Amino acid sequence: MAKNCLACGKNIGLLTVRIPLLGNDDLVICSDCFDKMPAVLNDLYQKRIFPTKTELLTIRENVIEQLKLGNYNQDTINVVTKYLDDKITKAKDPESSEDGKLLKKCPICKKNVNYDTEVCSDCGYSFDTVHKFENNEIAQIYNDRLEQYKKNPFYEYDYIVVPNRSDGSTDKEHIEEILSSHAMQGWRLVTMYSNEIGKNAIAGVNATMCEDIIVFERCIKAEKK
Repeated sequence: MAKNCLACGKNIGLLTVRIPLLGNDDLVICSDCFDKMPAVLNDLYQKRIFPTKTELLTIRENVIEQLKLGNYNQDTINVVTKYLDDKITKAKDPESSEDGKLLKKCPICKKNVNYDTEVCSDCGYSFDTVHKFENNEIAQIYNDRLEQYKKNPFYEYDYIVVPNRSDGSTDKEHIEEILSSHAMQGWRLVTMYSNEIGKNAIAGVNATMCEDIIVFERCIKAEKK
């Protein structure tokens, strides 16, 4: 059964993407309206982020303010607010150790470790799996790549499309002319294949029509040893 989007009122069919924020099929938002809402809502809905309770309180305040500025109706604001309130109820702030330091739980062995810990001492889990490159590392990567470019051979490419004759046969003479002409100019045949483009039924001939694609390459700078 089709429903109406809370935000724009548009009819949402069964095959259309709908966002039931509260798990209720009677309170749905169409994907177009949801995409226009603050991006953090999508991140929460898709479970790409897991903010703490304190962070969610700030997110809730900012999202509601943006929805009001965006002139969303009260029904939409109420549903989004309830969705965020449910998230806040289930979320937790980081625990604190006896000396007041924030703690986090290792997702593998469940041990509580300091919030700034990078690797769990018990199981070896890495909390920060993304390497953060320093500026000098980035510069070195680009310099190394540039040096490699200087050593590489450089090639240029050309491709030619040769349609079949009207009876569906390959235009052999035309292809031979192209191969000979390109060979004299230093081009090397890389590959050749046929692409079916339809049927042709004229003058009693019923043929499958194709086009032959010819790909050439030639080296314009030799490899530097």
